[in-house]
Amino acid sequence: MKLVVLLFAVCACAERPAAPAERRVVSLHDVTTELVVALGATDRLVGIAAPVDLDDATIGAVAGVPRVDGLEAILALRPSVVLGTAVVAAQDPALVARLREAGVEVFLGDPAGLEDVFGLADAVAARLGVDGAPLATQLRARAAAITPASGSPVPVFVYDCCDPPFTTGGGTVLNDLIARAGGANVFADLDADWTHVSWEAVVARRPALIVVDAYRYEGQGDVDAKLRAVHAIPSLATVPTVVLPLGEALGGVRSVDGLARLRAAIGGG
Repeated sequence: MKLVVLLFAVCACAERPAAPAERRVVSLHDVTTELVVALGATDRLVGIAAPVDLDDATIGAVAGVPRVDGLEAILALRPSVVLGTAVVAAQDPALVARLREAGVEVFLGDPAGLEDVFGLADAVAARLGVDGAPLATQLRARAAAITPASGSPVPVFVYDCCDPPFTTGGGTVLNDLIARAGGANVFADLDADWTHVSWEAVVARRPALIVVDAYRYEGQGDVDAKLRAVHAIPSLATVPTVVLPLGEALGGVRSVDGLARLRAAIGGG
């Protein structure tokens, strides 16, 4: 009888879910990496995808965390949960499917507005086993203190990269930030999150402010080259521009910083 009880206890111990402090977390997107750090759970990160545009403080916090690329590298770290955003599944659905088949919990947030960002903080915190309320409350309070510019919305064009230009449509956090700041994304009517448009279409929509995304990925940190591309279009040469770190636009803890930057660029009110 004692042996049966002992065996039951051993099995129960082996099958119990990892306690919060034992969670082994892999983050496949800057947004979730920044959230883990902001939530004070950096010690639970066992792997992250190569950063695209992390802020300096987060880069320092994750300096010793291994970079992962591909299924084998992730599984070798024995994660209890893999975090990311919906773009991870869009870019590599097979990876997500294989991780789940291997019994790994995969959580992919899909923020489409600032309210979703607050909810994402809570969702990630729950998977880390920490309290996300203080961070979400802080972000909400900071956002509430930023009031939109008065008057008619300022037409805004977002130039992410490339030729033809790559920009944001409706349904993105950046689109929501622009509206909250007192602007109007000139391509908000497009049924796409991010998409290519033509320079002719940009000119036809008569933006009064151009937002230039900056990030350290595939050469997109060369902001001067992007500004030259914009200013090479005669009708856009004198339109004011503001440089926005991409990390302030994608739906993470820095989205409120992006809102403040856009509000300052729009001015008025």
